[in-house]
Amino acid sequence: MTYSTISAYVGSKSRARERIEAIELLIDSMMLRITEVAEGTASTVDEYELNDGQVKIRTKYRSIEDVEKGIKSLLTLKHYYINKYNGRQTVLRDVRGLH
Repeated sequence: MTYSTISAYVGSKSRARERIEAIELLIDSMMLRITEVAEGTASTVDEYELNDGQVKIRTKYRSIEDVEKGIKSLLTLKHYYINKYNGRQTVLRDVRGLH
């Protein structure tokens, strides 16, 4: 199956855990692309492609900073789904218990 955008790919997953895994795969691929640019094996970050055999996504970026912003956005989205999957908890402590 081919998705034209990252949001379509993540949106195709029906469960929070599946979306977390999809986002992790996207982030790993983007980090590898930054590494390729840093080591000089890729001259620019003009196109990023994810192809895991089932999905093919192609996205264009103008610079490494654009890729970094994309990664940060995906991390925020990942944390949203982690909180949705695990639930959020708050622990309240009396100030006397902090000594």
